[in-house]
Amino acid sequence: MTELTETTKKILSVLIEIPEGTVMSYRDVGKLAGLSNGARQVSRVLHSMSKKYQLPWWRVISSKGVISLPEPGRTEQIARLRAEGLEVSTQGKVKL
Repeated sequence: MTELTETTKKILSVLIEIPEGTVMSYRDVGKLAGLSNGARQVSRVLHSMSKKYQLPWWRVISSKGVISLPEPGRTEQIARLRAEGLEVSTQGKVKL
């Protein structure tokens, strides 16, 4: 098994701490992890490690406040965010 890089560990620690009922952008997660341009790295971590580390992937959206996932993930993300009390438009817009 490959050991995690320090960057990946930092991203994971930020993702795990996103509270229920809130969202963060990929960019903001990256910044909190100490990366100036970390949005793509955050996306890769979410894509490859969400199940293994039980990450709250649905709480991460684009910096424009819009869900960027294609279907069927988009519908699931909207449902999960609404279940946590967030307002999400039918277009996938979330108030940041």
